[in-house]
Amino acid sequence: MSRRWRAIWLVLLTLSAALAVLVWHEVQTSYFQARELSSYASGLRHHVAPGAAESLRFPSAGPFDERMGYAAIPGFAERLQARGYEITAQARHSDALQAHLQRGWFAPYAEKTHTGLTVLDCSREPLHAFRYPYRRFDRYESLPPVVVQALLFIENRDLLETERPAMNPAVDWVRFTRAVIAQLGSQIDPDIDTHGGSTLATQIEKYRHSPGGITHDAREKLRQMISASVRAYQGGTQTMPARRQLVLDYLNTVPLSAAPRHGEVHGLLDGLWVWFGTDVERAQSLLASSPSQAGDAQAQGQVLRQAVALMIAHRRPSFYLGQGRADLNESTDAHLRLLATAGIIDAPLRDAALGQTLVFRDME
Repeated sequence: MSRRWRAIWLVLLTLSAALAVLVWHEVQTSYFQARELSSYASGLRHHVAPGAAESLRFPSAGPFDERMGYAAIPGFAERLQARGYEITAQARHSDALQAHLQRGWFAPYAEKTHTGLTVLDCSREPLHAFRYPYRRFDRYESLPPVVVQALLFIENRDLLETERPAMNPAVDWVRFTRAVIAQLGSQIDPDIDTHGGSTLATQIEKYRHSPGGITHDAREKLRQMISASVRAYQGGTQTMPARRQLVLDYLNTVPLSAAPRHGEVHGLLDGLWVWFGTDVERAQSLLASSPSQAGDAQAQGQVLRQAVALMIAHRRPSFYLGQGRADLNESTDAHLRLLATAGIIDAPLRDAALGQTLVFRDME
């Protein structure tokens, strides 16, 4: 080999090594993502101003947007204006936000997880009040640690790593790479397991804003990842507050199918009440206590079993909470053993949970 070719190969190898180091550093620190995405997100602003806005883009197809009525606002406004009503004030989007929405990404803003209606009388005393979901965790600090740890173990293990303050919670590169390889392999062998590489952040984007609450194709997955990434860096390069908010929002809003005489079920606490008839205040107390403090090991084991089961059920809620209850029981047993092996629960709590079975509420 000539000196010239040796020099070319040496340069190529050096560049490849340097690129590999940069990629590895970025995967570990999210440094460039944090810098660029936080700068980009800072320009995605909106404000309310008098009168009707000349141009607004409303969401159209996401389950959250439909349930909250956001997708129906243009129709509401048109019918009201036809009856003599006027829009006295409306949101305005910055040019950057308009461009962001035109690209097809979801709007980044502080989304409500708890809604309702309060009717007041002439003295402003409440006549009627309704909230949905009915039950929720008020703040991250109120979450039982075992619930947080179990959720992360099942869905997104590295989400709350303190060693990565600028971490992008929308992308788990290891899981994502495995999912891509599995998808490619399934084209050759359909029996290959093709579990996705979704993080909590992309799952929330999916069940809130993707059409039908599902990922139709690779383009929709990219849409979820980009939208979740931008949302995560709205508060700056340090994402721990956003990551904790993701955990809280997920546990308060995760869809858990629909139940007779109740309708759609969202959130872990509503799920415990609707599907198992569990007293949620007692459940929170039991889950927040150590086995020695709980006083009732069987009750603590039962509530933990129910909570873990609902975390698993989200993957196929209509099946697991319907005809697949036996499968859900088996999968819950397996996950409880894994949680104990990982040190998240101790052996007595594991055994207490394994000694129970899921008893579903009679909905008929």
